[in-house]
Amino acid sequence: MHKQIIWAPKAELEYLSTLDFWIEHNKSSTYSQKIITEVEAAEKRIIQFPFSNPVVYQTPQKEIRRVIILYNFSLFYEIFPDRIEIVFFFDNRDNPEKLKF
Repeated sequence: MHKQIIWAPKAELEYLSTLDFWIEHNKSSTYSQKIITEVEAAEKRIIQFPFSNPVVYQTPQKEIRRVIILYNFSLFYEIFPDRIEIVFFFDNRDNPEKLKF
C-alpha cells in the first residue's frame, strides 16, 4: 500500500509563496503551472519509489531525502511508517544556510 504525502506547514507556505512570486514576476501563471505539474509528478514518483532519491541529511532520528524540480527547486522529504512528509520546498538559487534540518 502506498503512503500518503503530507506537506509540513512551512514547506507548503514556501511552495505557495514561490508560485505567487512567479505569477507576479511574469504577469502570468504559466511558469507557476509548470512548477505545479512537476511537483505533482515528483510526488507520484516519491510515492512509488520513496527510497530512490538521495539522503542529504541523516541523524539517528531522521533521514531527509531530496528530489530536484526543474533544476531550480528541491523538495526535501522524510519517510515515516504511515506517511511521507515534505519538510521543505526550496529554491536552489537561495542561500543554503536557510535549510535547517
